[in-house]
Amino acid sequence: MTITIDGKQLNVTHLTEAVEAVAVESDDWRSEGYKRKIRIFGKIRRWTLDCVEKDIAWTDSAANHLQQLAENGTAVSFVIDEGNRHQVNTQVYVLNVQVTLDLVGTQNIRHFIIQLQEAM
Repeated sequence: MTITIDGKQLNVTHLTEAVEAVAVESDDWRSEGYKRKIRIFGKIRRWTLDCVEKDIAWTDSAANHLQQLAENGTAVSFVIDEGNRHQVNTQVYVLNVQVTLDLVGTQNIRHFIIQLQEAM
């Protein structure tokens, strides 16, 4: 499995992809009956990635890099290469980065959750 954001390869343990239709609804009266019309304009694709890093300094951390991208609002490359299983190659915005550190013990393990939205 290869997943990269802005050229940084991630160790992803769980991936969720959501597609939401962008639509408007309106009321209509046809053939003496009420109808709800829906017009689809496009879609919004979003991803949530659960990631883990081990023994990586914060200055070199993908989580740190992604937080900076979220602050800057820059669209960056996002590639999922799962062969025949799943393929994505697009530009995304980093919407959220949530970092969790296990403070028990001396292991340097960092868990983080990333939320992305496709750039239009």
